[in-house]
Amino acid sequence: MNPVLRRELIERWRGRRAVLTLTLYLAVLGGILYLLYRVGQSVLQSQFGFGFGGVDSLSAGPVLGRFLVEGLLFFILLLVLFVAPGYAASAVSGERERRTLPLLQVTLLRPFEIVLGKLGASVAWLALLVTAALPLGAAAFFLGGIGLGDLLRGVAMILAVGVCVAAMSLGISSVVKRTSAAVVLTYGLVLALAGGTAFLSLAEVAVRASRGDDLRTPLALYLNPFFGVADAVRAQNPSGAGMSALPSPLGLMAEALPGAPAMRQRDDVIMEAQPALPEPAFTEPLPIAPLEDAEPVPPPPAEAPPAPPVPPAVAAPPPPGAGAVVIEEAPGPLGADAGADRALVWLRVLGLYVALGLLGLLTATRRVRTGRAVARPRPAPPVAPPAGGSAPAAAAAPQPGVVS
Repeated sequence: MNPVLRRELIERWRGRRAVLTLTLYLAVLGGILYLLYRVGQSVLQSQFGFGFGGVDSLSAGPVLGRFLVEGLLFFILLLVLFVAPGYAASAVSGERERRTLPLLQVTLLRPFEIVLGKLGASVAWLALLVTAALPLGAAAFFLGGIGLGDLLRGVAMILAVGVCVAAMSLGISSVVKRTSAAVVLTYGLVLALAGGTAFLSLAEVAVRASRGDDLRTPLALYLNPFFGVADAVRAQNPSGAGMSALPSPLGLMAEALPGAPAMRQRDDVIMEAQPALPEPAFTEPLPIAPLEDAEPVPPPPAEAPPAPPVPPAVAAPPPPGAGAVVIEEAPGPLGADAGADRALVWLRVLGLYVALGLLGLLTATRRVRTGRAVARPRPAPPVAPPAGGSAPAAAAAPQPGVVS
């Protein structure tokens, strides 16, 4: 086991602070889950008329279960983004301020082992927080509406984002000299990734709409962690799913997913009346010749061989406007790309975060290797000469062979 990781785990989990933090974390998540349950239940009863405790609960259970799981994963990711920078930002800068980093550098540990030990301690704490919240998600999972694969994929995405954010925090901690500055810069980076990308996406959508261009998925959303988790759990689009989804936070992110189907019926085109047929025109009756002037009827000809049967004509399908209901797949509210594969969105988001995390690890390893992350000793102040005299001259060493 890595000595740095072992020391960090013992120092962090040996006291009561870890137990109190974990208890408070689970209490907050439990309260949030109960609040989401009450909100979803009241919305289903008021808008859709579902009653709980009878037959209607079987229909409302999957809708409420997906709403609870999506809401719970949203708040777990929010807490992870809040906890991860606080533990990782002080990993290197704290050693520098305590002047214990040179002691690590003179050991047999390599620089990347020191950095990986610091990262492993932060990741182990994040993994404990996410794993401890899984029973709460299982309680909502049994209501239905979401698959086990979607739940595990969402949890894995949250863990991966937390690891990458911790790696970025280590890079910032190795560059900045003080822990307070490292924490502020790390939380600023997280705020930019979560909130700044959403603001840039709204600005991009507004600019495209003003120019009359095709609305597509904004590029800034691929750096948003909530956007990746929304695709990982296959969050339902509330505007396109109707009663099959409640407006959860991740569901609102699903509005911008490329390839999100929005089924609609063209009632104004489909239900057009058929054009009226023209009325037949009445003409004068033809004159009938008298019988005596009629020509004799020729005898019937010999019977001809029967003609081969003619296959019945296949009726052509009615046009779309002939009363048939046509359901077409239209782009989503943000003009999602129809040919894009929605399953690749969370992989793209994860790839960008892995790249940023590797950049942070490389920066921290390089700073530890070159000694730039070590606090430099301050130079001693100059000694003032004594009052009323000259500066003391350096005592000359006695010359060998010279008798004083």
